[in-house]
Amino acid sequence: MKVTASLPTGVAAVFFEAARQRRRLETMLVDRLEAAGFGEVVLPVVDYLDPYEQMLSGRSRSELYRFIDRDGELLALRADFTPMLARLIAPRMASLELPLKLFYRGDVLRYQEARAGRERELYQVGGELLGLPGEDAEREALERFIDLLVHVTDQPVRVVVGIAGALDGLLLTHGGAQGAGALVAAVGRRERQIVRAVPALLDVVTSGAPRDPEALGEAAARRLVRVQAMIAALGERLSAPSPGSSSRPPVSLEVDLAEFADQALDPALRHLVGPRAYYDGLVFRAFVGRAGLPVGSGGRYDRLFQTLGGDDITAAGFSIGVDRLALGATPEDVPVPNGRTEGAA
Repeated sequence: MKVTASLPTGVAAVFFEAARQRRRLETMLVDRLEAAGFGEVVLPVVDYLDPYEQMLSGRSRSELYRFIDRDGELLALRADFTPMLARLIAPRMASLELPLKLFYRGDVLRYQEARAGRERELYQVGGELLGLPGEDAEREALERFIDLLVHVTDQPVRVVVGIAGALDGLLLTHGGAQGAGALVAAVGRRERQIVRAVPALLDVVTSGAPRDPEALGEAAARRLVRVQAMIAALGERLSAPSPGSSSRPPVSLEVDLAEFADQALDPALRHLVGPRAYYDGLVFRAFVGRAGLPVGSGGRYDRLFQTLGGDDITAAGFSIGVDRLALGATPEDVPVPNGRTEGAA
């Protein structure tokens, strides 16, 4: 059970069977990661704020719990593992043997408006892959992410995939830097009426991607075609029987650019970027059970390492919200609020 009485909003103590279930899921995830060659890192729960200032979006800044310590230093509680890991490893990449596979586990704390189903303290297990060639890192991160989920749940798993910045050209062409925010919000909420005048955006809202990829621009179109081919091949492998293994839950995979409409890369649209502002390639999110409980997300973030003084390497990773997974991993479906929930990972 969870106990929330007399505790700050958005946090809870976990007792008895709920605590056992969390540890059981954590152990299963960690064992699977270690068997796949991932090594554990243990990161602090507090850090200086200054190194992260250059990568914070307005929304990620608003999530941070910040305070001044007794020495007058401005600090922040850990709201995300990936930037902290990148900050510590980036200056040391030359001394490390690549590729590198790392995993972590622990709490993140994010300030979010009080709302049903929205937590401020989240327990995560996640992994990072550094230095793999090109899109291989994206593919392996996504496959490992799905493998972990189907390993710990018997409920249906739905994974949606997008591309950071894929809609930038359409947004700027039809909304400009000032009007793009309204289009992003409309696409994210699937509001057909607002985007009806832009056929490609209407396709994205209704089907996840434009019927004619060239509407995104040459570079984004090529990228979309490659991602669609990757998803199709991965979907075939997941649907094929696995000799000698127990039955696994059904997995659906789909490209849905609308789900990641706020993952902009163009500097003119950076004010629109959501809390995980560092993604710059493939992005993905998973939902479990018939209620569609959001349980994790991930993507590619090469530029984050460069921003923090690291080498030009490919970096991709994922995180899974263990508490949310515990709710969705059992046969009983748990109702969740309508709309997207970003707190899972």
